[in-house]
Amino acid sequence: MLFRFFSVFVLLLITLTGVLAQEKQDLTWYLGFLDYSKKDPALLIEESSKRLQTAIEIQDLASQASEYKEQGLLALTRTHNYAQAYDFFTKALDIEDSLSLNYERTITYLAIAQLYHQVKEPIKSLQTLNRGIAFQEKTDDLNLRVYYYTQLGKQYLANNNTALAIEQYEVVLELLADINKPSLKGEAYYNIANAISIDGDFEKALKYYKMALNEYRSVKEKKREAIALNDIAKLYKNNKNYERALANYNAALEIRQSLKDKPGIAQTYNDVAILYFDKQNIQQAIPNLELALAEAKEINATGETRRSYEYLYLCYKNLNDFQRALYYLEQFTSYNEMLQQENDQSSILSKEAAREIAIQESKVEKLEIERLQREKELQTQKEFRRLLMIGMALVAIIASLIFILYISKRRANRLLAASNERIQQQNLQLQDLNATKDKFFSIISHDLKGPLNSLTSFSGLLINHTDKLSKEDIQMLATDLDKSVKNLFALLENLLEWSRSQTGNIEFKPEAIDLTEILNENKSLLEAQANAKNINIEQLVHQPMPLKAHRHSVTTVVRNLLSNAIKFTPEGGTISLNMEKENRFVKVSVRDTGVGMSPEVMDKLFRIDSKHSTKGTANEKGTGLGLILCKDFIEKNGGQIGVSSELNKGSVFYFTLPLA
Repeated sequence: MLFRFFSVFVLLLITLTGVLAQEKQDLTWYLGFLDYSKKDPALLIEESSKRLQTAIEIQDLASQASEYKEQGLLALTRTHNYAQAYDFFTKALDIEDSLSLNYERTITYLAIAQLYHQVKEPIKSLQTLNRGIAFQEKTDDLNLRVYYYTQLGKQYLANNNTALAIEQYEVVLELLADINKPSLKGEAYYNIANAISIDGDFEKALKYYKMALNEYRSVKEKKREAIALNDIAKLYKNNKNYERALANYNAALEIRQSLKDKPGIAQTYNDVAILYFDKQNIQQAIPNLELALAEAKEINATGETRRSYEYLYLCYKNLNDFQRALYYLEQFTSYNEMLQQENDQSSILSKEAAREIAIQESKVEKLEIERLQREKELQTQKEFRRLLMIGMALVAIIASLIFILYISKRRANRLLAASNERIQQQNLQLQDLNATKDKFFSIISHDLKGPLNSLTSFSGLLINHTDKLSKEDIQMLATDLDKSVKNLFALLENLLEWSRSQTGNIEFKPEAIDLTEILNENKSLLEAQANAKNINIEQLVHQPMPLKAHRHSVTTVVRNLLSNAIKFTPEGGTISLNMEKENRFVKVSVRDTGVGMSPEVMDKLFRIDSKHSTKGTANEKGTGLGLILCKDFIEKNGGQIGVSSELNKGSVFYFTLPLA
C-alpha cells in the first residue's frame, strides 16, 4: 500500500516537474514555431497534450493557457489545421483575459494575426494586431514591442496603406532611439525603404536603404547587407542608372557567393541578366540567366527557375534563334502552369481554411453572446439583491434622517437667531455706509459748485463788461477761466473713473505688463509740467519689471501720484521714482521734496468720508478724488497703497502689486 502511494506521488511529481519546466513562452519561443523544425510534429503535440491535461487536473489556468497556445502554434505551423489552431488560440486568450496576462495576450494576438496572414485574410490580420496593441504597450519587453510594431507595419503594407505602415516603422525607430541594436534599426530602415519605394520616391527610398546598409555593415550582417545591396541595385535600375545598378548587383553577388546563399545567388544572376536585357545586351544577359538557372534548379527554387526560362526565351527570340526560344518557352510555360496550379491549390486551401475559421468565429461569437446573456441574468439578480439591500438601507437612512432633521431643526433655530442678529448689525453698517456716501456726494457737489460759480462769474464779466476790460484783463480772465475748466474736467474725469469702478464697468482683467515701461510713459507724459516748475524727475530703476495687472488702472495710479508730486513740489525740487521687490510683491514709490503733510492731513487721505484738497506750490487746484481712486484701483489689483511724510520735508507715496 505504501509502495503504491509512493509510486503515485513520484509519478505526480515528475508530471508537475514537466509542467513547471516547460520552456518560457516569450518572443523567442514564439518565433521558433515560425522557423522550420525537424522535430516530429506528432511527438510535439503528444508532449504538449500531456502537459495540458496535467495543468487542467491541477487547475493551473496560466499553464492551461500556455499549452492551448502551444497546441495552436503546432496546428498552425506543423499540421496546418487552421480551424483547430484558431480554437486553441481563442481558449488561450479567454484564460489570459481573465488573468490579465498582458505579455501572454500579446503573443497570442501575434499568433492569431499570423494565422489570418497565412490564410490570406490581411484585413482580419490587421484588425487582430490593432486589438492587441494596448496589451503590448503594457509590457516592458523591448524586443516584443519592436516585433509587434514591425508586424503591424507589414500588415498595413499588405492592406496597401504605405503611410500607416511607415508610421509603425517610425515607432520602432523611436523605441530603439537610445539603444544600441543595429540589426533591429537596420530592419526598420529597410522596411521604411520598401514602403517608400512602393510610393515611387526614388531618392527617399535610396536614403533609407543606405541607412539600413550602414546598420547591417556595423554588425557584419552579411546576408542582410546583400539583400539591401540587391534592392538598391533595383532602385538604380528602375531609375535607368544601369552603371550604379550593376555595381550594387555585383557587390550583392560577391557577398552571396561567399555565404553560399544559393537562392540569393540565383536571384541576383537573374536581376543582372534582366538589366542587360533591358539594355539590349543579349550576349551578356544569356550567360547570367544560365548561371541563375543552374543555381535555381539545384535547390528547386521554382520562382527563380521560371524567371530564368522566361528571359532565356525572350533573349533567343530577340536573336531570332527560334528553336531555342521555343524550347525555353515550353519550359517557362510548364513551370508557369505548375506554379499556377500550386497557387490555385494554395488559394483553395486558404479559402477553405478561412471558411472553417469563419465557422469557428461564429461559434465563438454565439458562445460569447450566450456568456453575455448569462452575465446579464446574473447581473440582473445581483441588481435585484443590491436594490433590496439599498431599500433596507434607505429605510434605516430615512429613520436616521428624521432624527437628524429634528436635531438639525433645533440647531437651525439657534443659527437663525444668530443670523438675524448679524443681519441687524449689517443693516446698521449699511446705514453708516450710506451716510458716508451721502456725505461724500455732498462734498463732491460742493467741489463741482465752486468751479461752476467761477465759470458763471467769469462769463458774466465777459458778457456785461467787455467794453471796460483791457486786453490784459481779458487775457487774465481767460487764464482763470481755463484753470477753472481744467479743474472741473479733472474732477469730473476722476469722478467718472471712480463711478465706473464702483459699478463694475471696469473689468479688472490681469494682463502681462512691464511696470518700468509704465513709469517711463508717465514720466514722459508729465515731464513738460515738471519742467514748467524746474522740477527734476529721476527714475532710479530701469530694468524691466514684468507682472500681471490691469494696465489702465495701474497707469491711472502712477499718473495721479506723479501729478500730485509735481503739484506739491516747489520750483527746483526733485521727484524720485523707485521700485523694489518685497517677498512676492513689487513696491513702487514716488518721493518728492515738496511741502509734506502733518499726521492729521495724512489721516484724511484715501478716505471717502473726509475729502481733503490742498493748493499746490504754484496754487494748482486738486480734485480731491485722485487718491480715493488710486486706493480703489490698487486694492482691486491685489495690492495696497500708503504714504509717509513730514511737514516741510516732502512725502513718499507708495503702492504694492503682486509679482507675475
